Amino acid sequence: MPSFEPSRAYDLGSLVELAMANNPKTRSALFSALAAEAAAGESRSPYWPQLSAQFLGGYDKWYTPATVAPDFFRRQQATTVLSIEYLLLDFGRRAADVSRAVALFEASGLLFDRKVQEVVFSVQSRFFAHEAALTKESAAVAMLEAAGTAMETTRLEVENGLSARPELLRSKRNLMDAEYELAAARALTRNTLGDLCVVVGLPANAPVKLSAKTSPATTAPLREDVGGLIQKALAIRPDLAAKAEEVRASEAATRRAGADFLPEVRLEGNYAYSAFQYDSETGPRSNSNAAGINGYGAFLNVEWDLFDGFERVERLRKKSAEEQAARENLAAARLDASRDVWTSYHDTLSAARRIDSAEAFVASAQENFSAIEASSRTGLSQVAELAEAASLLAEARFERAEALAIYSTTLAELALAVGSVK
Repeated sequence: MPSFEPSRAYDLGSLVELAMANNPKTRSALFSALAAEAAAGESRSPYWPQLSAQFLGGYDKWYTPATVAPDFFRRQQATTVLSIEYLLLDFGRRAADVSRAVALFEASGLLFDRKVQEVVFSVQSRFFAHEAALTKESAAVAMLEAAGTAMETTRLEVENGLSARPELLRSKRNLMDAEYELAAARALTRNTLGDLCVVVGLPANAPVKLSAKTSPATTAPLREDVGGLIQKALAIRPDLAAKAEEVRASEAATRRAGADFLPEVRLEGNYAYSAFQYDSETGPRSNSNAAGINGYGAFLNVEWDLFDGFERVERLRKKSAEEQAARENLAAARLDASRDVWTSYHDTLSAARRIDSAEAFVASAQENFSAIEASSRTGLSQVAELAEAASLLAEARFERAEALAIYSTTLAELALAVGSVK
């Protein structure tokens, strides 16, 4: 199981691997699945004979009335009893219990798979958000540098009479705005890194180091017909399969409630050995005796509850209603899955189009900055215009990084909605 290494630089894949080992949600789901597996094994135990042993030993003194005089006696006794019981016929009770336990075990395993998919998505979304925050921080640094340069240049121009004081005041205001944006960007970077640490299963202040940025994902593998994606989700999503197993468990519980109306047939047997010493005294006479006695027995036991105040009737009604509720829950989950795929699919396509717009925004801002920078060298553009162009370029680059993060996140959401998270 991988453990956190402070000196290591983690990429997205290694962070997912770390989350699989350290996130409490995955471990909790795993232990729930293991408990369900043990419950399935426990449900099979009634198919085996039940064997028990008992030992009784001690001393007592008492008397019994007699015509001549009371008969006082003292006893020392040691008895060992072995008993065996085997359920021959239960008319489906055991089979129903096993079916229900196995179905719940299968559901628990499927829910574990879904929990793993959810954790993978959580790591992906936090990772993309942190990458966008880092880009915003870099853009804020560039904006602050441009604002500082513009203010210093404007201050020199004011001192030389080339600019008016209001221009200097505006430059100072732009500088303060840039300082505020940088502080906010750095706070966002720290917060997104803390969120990433927590979802990986580490404290928010863990010194996690990240490697170079990953390339943006592509929607090509999932750009199928949305109807096909919905059908795929209904076929492979683990949480839907878990709901189907819960329906099977409810069906087994209903069969179990119906079987309670029938009798149970058991075979019972026992063997006992008792060793004792017996001393008695009746009037002037006394005698003692010691012996060991073997005892055994075999019985066919038939139990049939004929009337229980309609308890079994109401229990059967309850289990039947729970079975129908489980079926409706499965139907509702399938509808929710189709909505999840539909929404995520169109969000992904919209995010892909947003990347195209962001790329055009960056290209336009870069062209504008280059033109103003060239003009400033010939004195045709003012420093304030150059600073504004630099700020616009930094904003465009942040917009592109945010668009890439949203694009990657919506693609991860679509994979989660379909159930194809790896």
